[in-house]
Amino acid sequence: MLFKRRRTVAGSTAHRKLLKAQSYIGSRNREYTVRVPAASSKDDELPLVMVIHGCRQDNQAIENISGFSELAAKHGFRVVYPFVTSYLGVRDTNCWGWWVDSEVRRGAGEVEDLWQIIQAVKAEFAVNEKRIHVVGLSAGGGMAVALGVAQHQNLASIAVVAGVPYGEDAESVHYMPNMTTRHKRAQEIADAMLEQIGTPTRTLPAQIVHSLDDKKVEIQSACNIRDSWGLCFGVDTQSPVTRQNGKNKGIEWQHSTYGNGSDASVETLFLRGVGHGWYGGKPGQFSFPDAPDVASWNWEFFRSNPLM
Repeated sequence: MLFKRRRTVAGSTAHRKLLKAQSYIGSRNREYTVRVPAASSKDDELPLVMVIHGCRQDNQAIENISGFSELAAKHGFRVVYPFVTSYLGVRDTNCWGWWVDSEVRRGAGEVEDLWQIIQAVKAEFAVNEKRIHVVGLSAGGGMAVALGVAQHQNLASIAVVAGVPYGEDAESVHYMPNMTTRHKRAQEIADAMLEQIGTPTRTLPAQIVHSLDDKKVEIQSACNIRDSWGLCFGVDTQSPVTRQNGKNKGIEWQHSTYGNGSDASVETLFLRGVGHGWYGGKPGQFSFPDAPDVASWNWEFFRSNPLM
């Protein structure tokens, strides 16, 4: 492991690390950064949030725009920011392989490397085992979904920002030369999830954040995440338990919950008036600062959903 201590930022300290390639198929060296509250010690059993970057980003970029490090300092949890670092094949820069079957199956590839990064953090810093959460943006959202499928019994909850469903094809998003999208059916996605999970031992809570005006990853992807989650885990995602509409910084939003009353395990936060990126964070590429603070929504969801 590399261990470099960097300057304290906003009440927290960053530690740059390297997970060396493991023995399973598809593992590669992965850089990552752990951000810890300055007032904490390694022995404090704090919650852990993994934040996964999107294409054309790295771990520093998602840290810069998301605001999660500031939230961690304020609320007392650790954050780990993995970096894809390297990959095989033709991809957009720094894309995780969410559409590549070998990268999203338990025990191999990128999804297992992400899980092993969490294990490495736990080996060095005390972590509350019931409070391990994952969130990702875009391609990173796809990997948050994949990690949730691979480790549904071990993660407390996940959140997906402008992301894609499990086992979806690359043709589901707009990229050159693909300008006509195709989406799998929710049942097909749920079947692929169940192939990995087997019989679910619990419902993994999921929060899905997306803009109706996203031209890169269409809102259909968010709806398919929601509905495949319902089909896989037995949650009614057709009839919301609660639904609230609001407007922040000129951006309209609709927040819906699905599940069993106050124990709703699936949430959607759909925005209108913003494009593809991170919402309500700090200025930067793929960021929409003038939008609801999604990181705070994520953390509130995580805080309310420990592993039971």
